[in-house]
Amino acid sequence: MNFISLRKTSPEESGRIRLILIASIALSLITAKYYPLDMLNHFFPGLFREDSSCIMLNVTGMPCPFCGMSRAFGEFLHLDFSKSMYYNPSSVLFFTFSGIFCLTIFVLSFLNYKFVLKFNRFTLLVFIIALLTIWILNVYFGHH
Repeated sequence: MNFISLRKTSPEESGRIRLILIASIALSLITAKYYPLDMLNHFFPGLFREDSSCIMLNVTGMPCPFCGMSRAFGEFLHLDFSKSMYYNPSSVLFFTFSGIFCLTIFVLSFLNYKFVLKFNRFTLLVFIIALLTIWILNVYFGHH
């Protein structure tokens, strides 16, 4: 049942882990500010619904688990947690957990350790249940 463990790494691999983590965070911040589909909508007006650039919402009419996360992230950065939850009910928990996880990976990389995830059926089931919970919360309580 142990699906997370720590493994010792070389200083070079730890440096690569930090570089990848910093690049991922930078890309996330840039896409939260300048959402690529919003730019696409600027050049092809009428491609998306007026109020959303979510592909799933535009095709099916039903929001995806992460609908509203860009707006929620902006409000989260301004420390307006109620408005962040308004856009996506699971956003505050998601961003807090993601931040703690990234910070832990970053600190461990300085100590030359890394997380190793062992995927099995139980792990997959936990991730599916978490994703479905986020989706259900967003469908019933999220702002679309």
